[in-house]
This record gives sequence, structure tokens and C-alpha cells, in this order.
Amino acid sequence: METYESDPERPDRERRMVGVSEYEVVADGETLVAYGLGACVGLAVYDPESAVGGLAHAMLPRRSEGDGTGDGKYVDAAVETMLREAVSAGASYTALEGYVVGGSDLLDLRELPREVSDDNVATARRAFAELDVPVEGEDVGGSRGRTVEFDTETGRIAVVTVYDPEPILLREGDGGD
Repeated sequence: METYESDPERPDRERRMVGVSEYEVVADGETLVAYGLGACVGLAVYDPESAVGGLAHAMLPRRSEGDGTGDGKYVDAAVETMLREAVSAGASYTALEGYVVGGSDLLDLRELPREVSDDNVATARRAFAELDVPVEGEDVGGSRGRTVEFDTETGRIAVVTVYDPEPILLREGDGGD
């Protein structure tokens, strides 16, 4: 997968890792990366007009009542929070697009119900739909782990798996500058 760390034409590009239960919303052209998506889902929001984008690495579908843990841990909270912060950073709500990656049955996780991966994906789709943000692309399910790389300057969203080094493009880049 192409990375900006090795691109001689864009050596100054910043790459920011989004870890499990974290999210980032940026308006300065950074590349956001979430590694090792199994049952977890990577959730991206993007406004192509303003180049404001966000990425979350959510672990569980819904926050339970009274749970004060971080907004990136839960799919429903991550979608809401990223949309709110994207608009605060200059995105137009009506231009925002949603993307969903992950939700695979990669491992036999005894602590998590088997259907958590499916529930993560369903919750993501429902959260975007309830907030009137179209899901423009997804790569979900199956039994393979994924890494998602999101260039917020160009809008390019690429997904790579261990078994196939050729990226799946959920969104072509707009060329950036």
C-alpha cells in the first residue's frame, strides 16, 4: 500500500495512527490510519468540499447508559461525535459521506459474543442512516483483518488485508495538491 512516509513528492505528510477505541477528526490534510481491524470497525467521515475528515477505530456497537468511556470505543457514539466535530472543523453537514470497514470474524474471542462483528456493522449503517449521512463505501464481514488508510487531503480511502497487498479503494482521491 502506498504510504506518504515513502513518497518523495510528499515528504512532509503527517500520518496519524488511530488506535482501538480512538477517533480523530482533522482539517489539515493528514493521513489517518487504523491497523488491525477484525471485529472492530473503522468508521470514516469526509466532506470533499472542505477536505475535513475523521476516522474511528470502534470496538463495540453501543454505549450503555451511564458508561462514560471514550467516544471512539462505541460505534454509535463515534459516528455522532465525528460528525459533530467535523462540522465544527468546517465541514458542511450535507456534504458529509460515511464509510465502514471491518466487522470480520477474525478470531474466536471468548469475551465477546460471536455476533459483535455483525452488530458493529449494522450499528454503523443505522447510525449513519439515522443522521442522514450516506454510506458511500464499505468493505465489511468475512474472516480477514484489515487496515484502512484515509488521506484527508485527497479523500482517498484504501483498505489492505494481509492476504492481498493490493488496496481496495473505497474512495478515489481527488488529486489533492
